[in-house]
Amino acid sequence: KEKPLREAIIAAKYADVVVLCMGINPSCEGEESDAENSANNGDRDTIQFPETQKELMEAVVAVGKPTIFVNVSGSCMNLDFAKNNCNAVIQCFYPGAEGGKALANIIYGKTSPSGRLPVTFYKDDSDLPPFEEYSMKNRTYKFFEGTPVFAFGEGLTYSDITENWIDENTVEIKNNGKFDTAYSVLKYEYIPHKSLCDFKKIFIKSGESLKVSFL
Repeated sequence: KEKPLREAIIAAKYADVVVLCMGINPSCEGEESDAENSANNGDRDTIQFPETQKELMEAVVAVGKPTIFVNVSGSCMNLDFAKNNCNAVIQCFYPGAEGGKALANIIYGKTSPSGRLPVTFYKDDSDLPPFEEYSMKNRTYKFFEGTPVFAFGEGLTYSDITENWIDENTVEIKNNGKFDTAYSVLKYEYIPHKSLCDFKKIFIKSGESLKVSFL
């Protein structure tokens, strides 16, 4: 344990930028009867990172180099420390065989990110109701009463995108930045709680304005 941590700190000291990849794997959040997590029927009992990863994260960040934090997981993890102490946070989920190339293209600026979070990222286990409680109170982005680390639908691009809703079904999207980018337009309704009812993926060039209609 001590040797890999020391090696990581030395590598960070000599690096111009640190790419810190952490997270979990399907053995920690698999389906029921997965052997390694059978005590919880495949469900995790915490959204916190393993202690060894917390120690590594804090030690590497303390070196003071610009840090890109990449989280690999299929569900919510507590990204509060990364959000407040790293220069960028990328949620990678489980990307598949070409995931490394796609991630590299984003980090090196060849591709502008355009995804939106499909789940809420909470700060602490206490933000969540008991697992045995089936009420929707304080659960998911529709009914959560606290402040998430990253909200459902959150996502950035390398450009500066603004939305101007003309009416409930029409929005003008403007790219004020220097980068061409894909962009996900989300349409919500309130019934009375907030609920995603539609979305459209567009590609918008630098300086361009587009009208998107939901009919």
